[in-house]
Amino acid sequence: MPIFHYYGADAFSRREAYDALRARHDADAALSANTLVLDGPRTTLAELTAAAMTVPFLAAYRLVRVDGICASYNMGRNPTAARRRRKPDAWADLPQRLETLPDSTLLVFIDAELDTANPMKRLLADIAEVTLFTPLRRRDLSPWLHRRAQNAGLHLTPRAESALVDRVGGDMAALASEIDKLQIYAGDATVDEHVIQRLCPRNDDAEIWDLTAAVGQGRPGPALRALETLWANGAQTPRLLGALARQMRQIVIAQEILAEGGNADTVRERLRIRHPFPAKKLTEQAQRFPSARAAAALPRIRDCDAAIQRFRRDLPGGLRDNLALELLVVDLATAQPKRT
Repeated sequence: MPIFHYYGADAFSRREAYDALRARHDADAALSANTLVLDGPRTTLAELTAAAMTVPFLAAYRLVRVDGICASYNMGRNPTAARRRRKPDAWADLPQRLETLPDSTLLVFIDAELDTANPMKRLLADIAEVTLFTPLRRRDLSPWLHRRAQNAGLHLTPRAESALVDRVGGDMAALASEIDKLQIYAGDATVDEHVIQRLCPRNDDAEIWDLTAAVGQGRPGPALRALETLWANGAQTPRLLGALARQMRQIVIAQEILAEGGNADTVRERLRIRHPFPAKKLTEQAQRFPSARAAAALPRIRDCDAAIQRFRRDLPGGLRDNLALELLVVDLATAQPKRT
């Protein structure tokens, strides 16, 4: 049966797979007029069945896409309570209803990340062609980028590939967009790292990651250099303070998870970090950062913000933005790492 279930945290690859499926079944260019999108949580079994059984109008195929039907059945942190609260009983007859699904209907279920024990996901696994899309690990980004560039007819040197990943980060949609832009610019010419530095803007999140990573690793020199780069690119004080606060808060939570016997995978799941690489780095920072200093960092960040506000109001004890942030970064980054 032409039934598909695409799910997982990698929204970019999920979307590309869906677009490719559409393209393969749109030879007559009539699929757009024969596409119906349903909101899964608001759709009933009767509505889905009626939509799926409808034949296409003057076309070879009709596409029915159902978004997020499994999300409300995620078990969460308390599977027993969640299972009592939400069961897919209303959908138990779905396999039987779809036994006579016309070959002209493409039925596609699309979901984000789902629990392993999600009962609706298990129900669809019995009737659909299932594809799981997980975010690429950091070490897999360069091979993916290389293949993508080759398919686009773009020639990147190995250093250019590394530079592009460093500047853009792990956002596959942004990387794909940069490849398209570079292909238009370079044509058949080879692109090296110098072209990447000139044409590809550095992702703000990647720059902030440089700052927070250096702070978490206890390296004041690189942290101050990252701060200078952010200022040069127009970063605003509130965002930088927010990024530092978020990083220190995550370190504290990660330390609590590790104290309970967790690991990098547990940290990633609890903090809902999309990619494994940042979760691994955060876990390493939590292991080396002194717990007492991590807990004291958040009040220190609040004190920094208060000093900046006092300066702006011309009150005693105030500090200029740049000076206050520099002192804060040095203070946080010079925390003595734990001995291992």
